[in-house]
Amino acid sequence: MEKYTNLEQAVSDQSLAIVTDRITTQKELNRVYFRYKALPRKQKRFSNYYSNEFLGHNVPEMYVLLKDELKPDNDFLEDWQLPSDKYVVSEPDLYYREESFNSGDTNICFLLGHSGSGKSVMARTLEGDDIDHIELDDLLLTKDHFTMEELKDYSDMICSFFSSEGAKYYIGLEERNSIPKEEYEDRVFVDFVNFAMDYAGQHREKRFIIDGIWLYLYFEDPSVFEDYTVFIKGTSFLKSKIRATKREMQRDRETLKDRKEMFGREVRNYLLDEDKIDRYRSYYGDRPDTIFREETSEASKQEEAVVCELKEIDRRFVNGDADGIGEIRKSAEANTELSNWNKLRIINECNLALIDLRIENTGTLKNAEA
Repeated sequence: MEKYTNLEQAVSDQSLAIVTDRITTQKELNRVYFRYKALPRKQKRFSNYYSNEFLGHNVPEMYVLLKDELKPDNDFLEDWQLPSDKYVVSEPDLYYREESFNSGDTNICFLLGHSGSGKSVMARTLEGDDIDHIELDDLLLTKDHFTMEELKDYSDMICSFFSSEGAKYYIGLEERNSIPKEEYEDRVFVDFVNFAMDYAGQHREKRFIIDGIWLYLYFEDPSVFEDYTVFIKGTSFLKSKIRATKREMQRDRETLKDRKEMFGREVRNYLLDEDKIDRYRSYYGDRPDTIFREETSEASKQEEAVVCELKEIDRRFVNGDADGIGEIRKSAEANTELSNWNKLRIINECNLALIDLRIENTGTLKNAEA
């Protein structure tokens, strides 16, 4: 890709999407950011590179900064008051039937909690290497983010879903515009979770983690999951929102909040969701198979360290440094202090970055893997 020496050149490239401080309306801001979210991985990385070069922030960070400055399209947020301390004060994390999952008696775990609450950190308490971890937000506009070949590497379960009864949901932004809401986002999560329960029952040799806010948004009855393992993050709305914003600034792909904003949910649901999470906490809180643990600062530190490593992978990608990405992968593989979960996160991201570089230069990838 041609190197640009100023912001104007980068903004004029239609294969990129860059949020600049010249945007004056929220409508225009959302339009540019929506286009950014639909870009292929490679173009997102280049967009972030030039955004950092000329503006000092990547695209998601610029979106957050401008979003706070521009006047909302309605007065809802101005009138909203936080009705309770529960939106500010965190509670202990809830673990229901954890031992059942670790022993293999239960082979599917559902993770609930606000976006940014630390569900990935929580998942690392589960034992074993052969675990498929599926983030439910990856069910939206999947065609724009994953090829079918990439889905095979992601998870056998999610690939099987889009290859069978979920094939109608394997769409991108272009197709989404012609499908009624009730036939897409109101159905895809429910259909996938039901599929996941059946699939897990037929594949007892594997274990699965299903992670996402969509669980409590689309399943109001907590008893639906009582035969499985359930983890619920106790991190408060306020703390979760701060974490989600920080994560936007560092890692695009893990962002759940942005996906919600694309479908008009925004902060209204973020606050109302607390009541739905409370319903789950009340249901599972008094059960004999439930234990509570306080979140530790050490877990947060480990998560931040991994996020920094993932950010370094992106930096090396935009500089075409396949050898450097290969070194990060080798370092993660050899690091005895990393949990298996964290190793997989870093290694998988390295592999994806190397695949993108191979599209441009197959020889570079071979050298990195040598």
